[in-house]
Amino acid sequence: MKKINKILLFIFITCIVHFASAQPVHEIKHSDTAKPVLLAHPVLHNSIKVNLSSLAFQNYSISYERLIKNKVSIMASYRYMPFTQLPYHQNIAQIISNQNINFNQVALGNSTFTAELRIYAHKNMSGFYLAPYGRYANFDLSVPVQYSFNQNGSTTTKETVFSGNVTSYSGGLLFGFQKHLGNHLLLDVWLIGAHFGNGTGILNTSFSPPLSTQEQASLQGNLNNLNGGPFTVKGTVTSSTSANLNLTGPWLGIRALGINLGIAF
Repeated sequence: MKKINKILLFIFITCIVHFASAQPVHEIKHSDTAKPVLLAHPVLHNSIKVNLSSLAFQNYSISYERLIKNKVSIMASYRYMPFTQLPYHQNIAQIISNQNINFNQVALGNSTFTAELRIYAHKNMSGFYLAPYGRYANFDLSVPVQYSFNQNGSTTTKETVFSGNVTSYSGGLLFGFQKHLGNHLLLDVWLIGAHFGNGTGILNTSFSPPLSTQEQASLQGNLNNLNGGPFTVKGTVTSSTSANLNLTGPWLGIRALGINLGIAF
């Protein structure tokens, strides 16, 4: 999947370069000695854009925008991040501060769908804009949790991995700027934005061989003390062969300094 996304991105950027290099120069001359007068950009009703800045975080993001009124457009975006090590896991470990979670081994992947309404300062999808938006996000999450118990007079530490999905629904507001670089080339910059909402999820783990009564009690004690930051985390050892984590809580996201390059048509 990651290789396919890179191929699609390469094809998209190649198309952008082709459009940019093939821009015709529209001009009219009032006389042989008069200076050429450049015509305004043609009215374009659609654009497809890719987020270049998100590539630094292994996120692949593409969006489609359509003009529906002189200064108003609608846009739909899709973002995909392959399952990989949690970005900035050291900083997150300091915020959550829980010794029972091995943040070095936490893995994360996600896909998001965003719908927004854009209100521009100028016609033809250009200039500064305000964009109220809604977002649905689905996260694949893998969290290793450690637990310790006494065995034959010594302390034994084990680790089990909880895996599952967390979903969120949120809404927010984005402030940005879009500029035509040519008849078919667009630069879209997200200046600052934020969204708020709610997230829920459940992570599961299983054991083979089954846990002893002592191991179950030790794991349950650690689950009772888990700190999920803004999330409320409820961990339960459901049997000698299974346990789960339920997560609920507020959701906050930031959109800032996003550099998008696109083709208008």
